[in-house]
Amino acid sequence: MNNLQILKTVKQGIVDREGSLELTGYPHIDKPWLKYYDEDFLQRPLPQASIYDYMKESSEPYQEYPAISYYGNEITYGQLYDNIDSASKVLTSLGASENDRILYLMPNIPETAYLFYGGSRIGAVSDYVDPRPDSLDLKVSANNILEIFKTEKAKYIVALDQCYLGLLKPIENELKELGLENIVIVSAQDSMTISSKLKYASENIKFNGMANFIQKNKHMKLIQKGVKEAILTSPIEILNYSDLLSDNIYTTINQTTINPDDLVVITHTSGTSGRPKPIPLTHNNLNAFVHQTYGAKMPFKPGDRVLHILPYFAAFGLSNVLHTGLCRATNLIEIPELELNHFGKLVVSNKANIVLGPGSWYLSFLKDQFLQNKDLSFIKYITYGGDLMASKDEEEINNFLSEHGAKCVLSKGHGMSEVSGCSSNATADFNDLGTMGIPLPHTTYGVVDPKTKETLKFEEDKDYIEGELIISSECMTKGILDGKTIVEHKVYDGREFILTGDIARMNKDGKLRFISRLGRNFVRFDGCNIKPTKIEEVIEACPAVRYCVVSPYYDEEKFGNLIKVNIVLEDGVILDENEKITFVEELLEKYFKTSSLPSRYIPSKVSFIDELPLTKNGKIDYKSLSNQELTGDEINIKIDETNIAISNIEVTGPVKVKTLKRIK
Repeated sequence: MNNLQILKTVKQGIVDREGSLELTGYPHIDKPWLKYYDEDFLQRPLPQASIYDYMKESSEPYQEYPAISYYGNEITYGQLYDNIDSASKVLTSLGASENDRILYLMPNIPETAYLFYGGSRIGAVSDYVDPRPDSLDLKVSANNILEIFKTEKAKYIVALDQCYLGLLKPIENELKELGLENIVIVSAQDSMTISSKLKYASENIKFNGMANFIQKNKHMKLIQKGVKEAILTSPIEILNYSDLLSDNIYTTINQTTINPDDLVVITHTSGTSGRPKPIPLTHNNLNAFVHQTYGAKMPFKPGDRVLHILPYFAAFGLSNVLHTGLCRATNLIEIPELELNHFGKLVVSNKANIVLGPGSWYLSFLKDQFLQNKDLSFIKYITYGGDLMASKDEEEINNFLSEHGAKCVLSKGHGMSEVSGCSSNATADFNDLGTMGIPLPHTTYGVVDPKTKETLKFEEDKDYIEGELIISSECMTKGILDGKTIVEHKVYDGREFILTGDIARMNKDGKLRFISRLGRNFVRFDGCNIKPTKIEEVIEACPAVRYCVVSPYYDEEKFGNLIKVNIVLEDGVILDENEKITFVEELLEKYFKTSSLPSRYIPSKVSFIDELPLTKNGKIDYKSLSNQELTGDEINIKIDETNIAISNIEVTGPVKVKTLKRIK
């Protein structure tokens, strides 16, 4: 049956499957959430087009509207199409053509958007990798990039100039041996006008102070000098994107027929096994998500100002913000780098109407002195996903928004990279406190037993079912890359699903409430999925460590989870406070630096304990460790980081805890 038939089934209380039968009780068959959607929308076919054609057709009536704003430089939709055309010419001049993969190390700047759509027009595949170093050792990070380049069969590389210096320069010889002839570098200043540069300077001074701005400016000049010197000694030809634009004005674009089911982009999950997992997505995958935003009544309107902070290498940033924002003719405010304590200032200074991000961003509102007397009436849609938020926190944020004039409450969702980001949404009539809303109109959720993986159904005497969520959608990755299965699909009742690993409740209306994740995985404040065993393996390689158990703790400044490591030393190893600091420093230098773990896996607190707590059955009591309050006796690892860089790491001794708070 199609969605419209099922909708009528839900309303009538019967289902026409091989005759008239009672409702099955299985949510993935009955789809009770469809009653919230308009019948007219459910009859509309999904778009069948390339991402560029769909975006252009949707936004063309608004050619004079700004499509991208970058430190005050507003690029209209008409200019956007021209810039995409120019990007297609540049890539054609390099020799890129159908099915060629282009590896990108790029933050959220206008050129990243031009190249994404420009590559799609010639049938090329954009492969986005996290542009920040993912290890304490740049050589390790560079080797991780080399491995991705090889295994994902990339043919070209485009990088921000400073990413080239830090992540590509160390592996140039290896890249040349693999046949790479050139690297295209882009400057973050390429799309800055004189007024943009002044706005950038003014904003930095306002946010960080004059001294920090001067220091940052000196640092950037050193990077620019380093890039120039690196180019002179490179065994590979280094090409400037700005030069290629002027050199290829008259280049003829490679014409190719785009099949909407063709691969167009590879995004990545968090690096939880030494290397981020690639998620291959098609034109149809990305377009299907945009299509569903209309039925879900997500209030994107032409001209709305949308903060674009979520990165390209994550499906949420590329599909849910970039492609959706441009298809719906909004104005994307490109933010290449974010410090959490500046988030409120960014929202206000950019008068953002729509904001999408992790819950920790909005929790920061509550303690942001800058926002205390600010009018937020310009905000019309603010939404988060990625992890559980306590209902009390959600209520506080809603009260804060109301007190500051916003005409909306916090919206929420659930999803995963494997389904192009968001797949459920809580807005309109289905935004109950503490829930994740209902499945998007062309998305199917089911619930299975976490152990047996058998589907579960509603019982007459119970208002909900609880188990592991499964998802099926037109946005779902095929899960196969170069003949290898990357994401496994499991068939239930003739439909392919992905197992999420998320435990949740679904009520009989189809509303979802997140409970936990399978195993001991947890999400960091910035949305990074942490697998504790990966950290434990690294630390337990140290001979002096007998046991190591990782647990999350709630950080008051980050408004979300950070990583705490609980260490039991071998018998006879006794350390005083200074020796503990030295021990942790050596762990970072000798074990973390040489591992392939991402930098986001570095713990921020280390607790030395005499023994691990055990359950009555003699097993490690992980729950007890997670619920333990901070004592102030922990060794602290302070990491200065933004969403794209790590600038400093410092190990310090115990500090007294002012407010003890358990993990949420």
